[in-house]
Amino acid sequence: MKIVFIVLSVLILLVSCDNTTKIKDEANDVSILPQPKHLQVAQKKVVLSTDSKFYSPHAEVYPLLELLSSEIELVTGIGLATTTSKNNEADIVFKMDTSLMRSEYHIDINEIVMVSGGSYTALVYAKNTLLHMVKMSENSVVFPIVEIRDSPDAAYRGLMIDLARKWHDVGTIKKIINLAAYYKIGFLQLHFTDNQSYTLPSKKYPKLSTAEKHYSYAELEELEAYSQLRGVTIIPEIDVPGHSKQFTKKYGEIFAIESDENNPSIVNMGKEEVYEALDVLIGETLSVFKSTPYFHIGGDEAKFNGLMDDPDVRKYMVKNKLDIDVHELFNHFINRMNSIVKKYNKQMCVWEGFGPDANIEISKDIIVFPFETNRYLPTELINDGYTLVNVSWKPLYVVNEKKWEPKTIYDWNMWRWENWWDKAPSFEPIQASKSDLVIGAQMCAWEQAQEDEIPSLRKRLPAFVERIWNTEEKISYDELMKRMLFLDKRLSILINDDRQDTLLIGHNYEKIK
Repeated sequence: MKIVFIVLSVLILLVSCDNTTKIKDEANDVSILPQPKHLQVAQKKVVLSTDSKFYSPHAEVYPLLELLSSEIELVTGIGLATTTSKNNEADIVFKMDTSLMRSEYHIDINEIVMVSGGSYTALVYAKNTLLHMVKMSENSVVFPIVEIRDSPDAAYRGLMIDLARKWHDVGTIKKIINLAAYYKIGFLQLHFTDNQSYTLPSKKYPKLSTAEKHYSYAELEELEAYSQLRGVTIIPEIDVPGHSKQFTKKYGEIFAIESDENNPSIVNMGKEEVYEALDVLIGETLSVFKSTPYFHIGGDEAKFNGLMDDPDVRKYMVKNKLDIDVHELFNHFINRMNSIVKKYNKQMCVWEGFGPDANIEISKDIIVFPFETNRYLPTELINDGYTLVNVSWKPLYVVNEKKWEPKTIYDWNMWRWENWWDKAPSFEPIQASKSDLVIGAQMCAWEQAQEDEIPSLRKRLPAFVERIWNTEEKISYDELMKRMLFLDKRLSILINDDRQDTLLIGHNYEKIK
């Protein structure tokens, strides 16, 4: 009898109450990036059966469940169906919980996988955490028995891709979106316009679009839907008033200054037609990217030569009672663009392109992205009450040969600005005090060919995200690299791309190829 009792007890432990999952003992080594705020791992696993299904009480979550099911099938070879009934086969349950913060998610795995989040986006974070943990064992889908409570420290976690200098096809952008989502990047800024090309479509100004290097409205709508399903929000950028040669080249009668042969890359800030046209172009773009809370207008590296000689500029400055100083006109332009962007119920973003000395103050309701620290030091911007996103040239720029290894990125923090150029104030790093005005950071991939993006980002992006999801270090660099190497192999399966660059990682200078 004693032997029978022991056997029965073991069977009870191994079989869950609904007979579609089993609990088994197993030593668990969980690899999740970024590291969750609270992670409790038991030395047990739950084994799902072929009858196990995804369930949610919210209809809008089902596309996410279908996505997770397809991704689990890629990783494990096993597909799980969904059910609209909360029955004994509903073993992976996703639900909204308004008592949680919008960015907060909980995962409780025991006999079933229970996921709750404060918003759809939080459920996406949880989905990717599950994707990091899932395994295949005994021809079954397996999860470790865990309790997770997690949310990001930084509200803004971004990646920027330069589409204007180097053309990227839609397939490449989708891979980048998948990479961003995998590591819980929330925003993908797309640099659509620059001197080299104008990659957006336009109904009112069709000549702006660069031949064979622009996206159709249908392609942009496809990218918007693709990214939103995966919890990544696209931020469009139209770069003005500088970096604007496509404007002056294609519609010189509207955008060019009188002596544009000496300065073809600046739009004429003294013409009403320019503001009216930019209003239309912003509206056309935002008619596609409805989900973004932000619109980026560039605003950096504007060259002013010849501007003050333009008769329209001089008349405009007199009419608007501006001091005869080009920097006053520039600040006026930024504020006026802000009014246009706000008309579309978006918040405007600018690169660090203005200084602290003009009489016209730049509105404090814009977000400033300081990068090279040559105009307005980030510490001064914080002291003056501006909201910032850190885009420190070093180590957050990924630019062909100018990019940094994961160890350098991991040693950085969200309030630190540094520049490799010895003439920049931040050549000696500027370490600001912690401030809520710094809402996050963004890695920027400039001037790179599309075939270089995934190889150069795949081992840099997770080191970056770990430092802003958790602004206080949670795991060692060695642990980060151990997890990254495991997750990177899984990423190759998910995006069908195993290309790597060669970079030195870690203090032992191990080469990953």
